[in-house]
This record gives sequence, structure tokens and C-alpha cells, in this order.
Amino acid sequence: MIHPRDWYVEIAGQGPDLVLLHGLGASSFSWRHNRAPLSRHFRVITPDLPGHGRSPAPLEADYRAGALVRGLWDFLDWHGLDTVALGGNSLGGGLSLLLARERPARVSALALLAPAAALTRVPYAFWPLRLPVIGAAAAALLGPWLLPWFMRLVYCHPERLIPEAVVGYAPPYKHLRRRLALRQVCRQLTIRPLAEIAALLRDLTQPAALIWGEQDRILPPAQGHWMAAHLPQAEFHLLPEVGHAPQEEAPGLVNKIIIDFFAPFIKE
Repeated sequence: MIHPRDWYVEIAGQGPDLVLLHGLGASSFSWRHNRAPLSRHFRVITPDLPGHGRSPAPLEADYRAGALVRGLWDFLDWHGLDTVALGGNSLGGGLSLLLARERPARVSALALLAPAAALTRVPYAFWPLRLPVIGAAAAALLGPWLLPWFMRLVYCHPERLIPEAVVGYAPPYKHLRRRLALRQVCRQLTIRPLAEIAALLRDLTQPAALIWGEQDRILPPAQGHWMAAHLPQAEFHLLPEVGHAPQEEAPGLVNKIIIDFFAPFIKE
């Protein structure tokens, strides 16, 4: 696995450590509207996961969830982060759940933004990348020019966000090798049985805030209701007129939820 010293990361603020993990195909850019406001209350750490953003993306790397979790533990150790609060969107939310279950003493609380956990299938937008032959062709075609189409799936109101999002997310997609690495990430995604996810949620002891967009077309809000039913200690926030990236479409509200929620549970 890629050494954590080589991961791209932005760190801002002082105070209790808050690690924010982005979603599949995204990067730490997804926290651009959250980093500064949250850094007034926490030390905010936003890495690019391997295969994403400006972190290394070798084609031969192991991108399975277990390997990414091991890499995240190495990342936390490398940066001297003993106990952290975790926030994650989509793939980052799913990884946050695995981290919290694996070493509960090191995760004080969770903010889960449409976490990729209660999946019954890979989202359609990423499905072509998983196919044996078509997947390579799809990766070849997956340049920055397709990002506006994808953003229309991610956001409830894409027209106001697409210009900025394309500028921020486009650079890695200009390189075929990085697009092929994203294909490897997608191919190694595993859909866990819902019974296994329910058992994982029952094992969690940390307080959790579950944040979902009412207009999420990637992971429908029915998955949020299912998770809330299996995670009784969670505060469930269903945000109207918001899609799959609440931190981008409703940053002010998401920042307030995170600040208010984490304050009683984490300390320096």
C-alpha cells in the first residue's frame, strides 16, 4: 500500500482532531466549503485517498476496503493522530464505519454523509468501470468533459455548482493512468450483505450524526432511513433540496450540524 507520507493532505486549524474523508471519484476538494469554518473549532485533516485527487494512484495497488482501512490507520499513525472524530461522504462514510468498528477507542464520534454502506448494487454511474473489457474503454473516455454530466447526478441543483466543481475535480481526470486507477478502485468495490452491515452497525458504540440529501440520486434516502433504524444512537438529518454531497450543496447547514454534534463528544 502507498506510504502515508505520500498521501496528499490539507490540515487547518487547532483543537480536537477531525478527519474528513471524501467519496468515490472525488477528493479533498469536496470539503472546500467546510474546512475553514470547521477549523475554527477543530484541527481539520482532509486527505486524498489513494487513487484519488493528488495522492499516488498506482495501477497495481490494493484498493479493497480492507486495504484502504489499513492505509488509513497507517495515515493516522504517521500523523500522530491517536483519537479522532471522523466525517465521511459516500465511500469516505463507509470507510469511517469500518474504522470505528475496528478500533472504537480511537474514534470518538462519527459524522456520516450519505455513507456507502447499505448498498445493494454499485451506483450506475460507476458500473461501466467494473466491466472486463468495456471498463477499460470507459476509463479512456472518462475525461474532464464527462464531469458536468456526472455532477448532474450528484447535485440536486447542479447549475450553480458545476463550474467550480469541474475546475476543482478535473485535474486528475486529465491523465489516463489516473482514470485507469479509478477503474481499479471501482473493480475492487465489494457489496456486503445487508445482514453483515446491520451487524456492523449494531457493534458501533460511538455517537453518530447521519446526514442525507432528500434528493440523493446516487444513494437514495431510503438507505439513510434503513441505516438510522439500525443505528439507534444516530441523529438523522434529512436535508431538503440536497443531493449526494450535502457538504457541497448545503455547507452552512452541514457545518452547523457537525459543530453542534461533535462539541460534547470530542476534546483536545
